[in-house]
Amino acid sequence: MIGRRGLLLSAGAGLLAAACSPRPEAASGERIIAVSGDVTEIVYALGLGPQLIAVDDTSSYPAAAEALPHVGYFRQLAAEGILSLGPTTLVAGGDAGPAAALTQIEQAGVRVVTVPPARGVADVAANLRQVGEAFGRQTEAEAAVATLERDWAAAQAEVTALPGRPRVLFLLTAGAGSPMAGGRDTAADAIIGLAGGANTGADHEGYKPISTEALVAGAPEVILMMSHALDAAGGAARVAALPAIALTPAGREGRIIGVDPLLHLGFGPRLPQAARELAQLIRTPA
Repeated sequence: MIGRRGLLLSAGAGLLAAACSPRPEAASGERIIAVSGDVTEIVYALGLGPQLIAVDDTSSYPAAAEALPHVGYFRQLAAEGILSLGPTTLVAGGDAGPAAALTQIEQAGVRVVTVPPARGVADVAANLRQVGEAFGRQTEAEAAVATLERDWAAAQAEVTALPGRPRVLFLLTAGAGSPMAGGRDTAADAIIGLAGGANTGADHEGYKPISTEALVAGAPEVILMMSHALDAAGGAARVAALPAIALTPAGREGRIIGVDPLLHLGFGPRLPQAARELAQLIRTPA
């Protein structure tokens, strides 16, 4: 005979299994929290905006997302704050964390759907389908993928028609200390390539400090920074005048460009727009 303790353990295991398993029913009863800006865009693209009750601090698009309660930065989540909102599902980007917080949320009976980081249009399409399946929105997901692929074909045609293949460097920081540059296997490297540029930081992997010698030797013709980081560094003219950057073609020509971190680095459903806009910025002469 199963004792009271066994029954409780069995019931708890059943609740956890239900929370972790796919639940493709109608989403009308869902209370969704999305953490990571690209994930939030996917939730809206699938028509799930009315079920969204909170987002993280990187979720700035569409405008309706900014009006929702915020649960902090997606890499520094606190389980208590999220659970206090009574969600049924947390949809998280692949870099969300810490892992212990996600585990705590899951163990509390909240389904956690994790979407891997995207680096291309095929990844974005896969993420749309994954979230669509999780909420029984496969039809909406396929419609969103069709729109994505149509827009991507048009964007590719525009990007291909632009002249040149400029040398581009993405900097996370500039000013005090060595600048942090985007290397291989980063969103910055991926979007530079999709826009028709060549990443001069591609000799290293990830985001790492770059020496003055390496920065100058790379001879970037364009330097990109997130718009808020560029503002914090004093603006384009001030960054262009920094000793190492002043020795590069980008510094001499004043081609220091701020980009929208969510649009250009988020790899959400607006990826065709991001590639098209960045291509115009880096491949049109100043």
